[in-house]
Amino acid sequence: MITVTVNGKRQRLDGVGTVAEYVGTLPVNRRHVAVARNGEVVPRERWAETAVEDGDVLEVVRMVGGGSTPSP
Repeated sequence: MITVTVNGKRQRLDGVGTVAEYVGTLPVNRRHVAVARNGEVVPRERWAETAVEDGDVLEVVRMVGGGSTPSP
């Protein structure tokens, strides 16, 4: 078991070895998530090879659509 900080909150993780595995535990659509590990954005194509290690700091951001329509 390892301890990481995710979005400012400490969490203990068990059985999570990579960013891809961690994101797979979240109740979100993977296509709408961006992840930074220790201040570095992890490209989606590198999630499966990027380790999550004890003491890491992760920032997970979910993209949200929307906005307003320009006025005529």
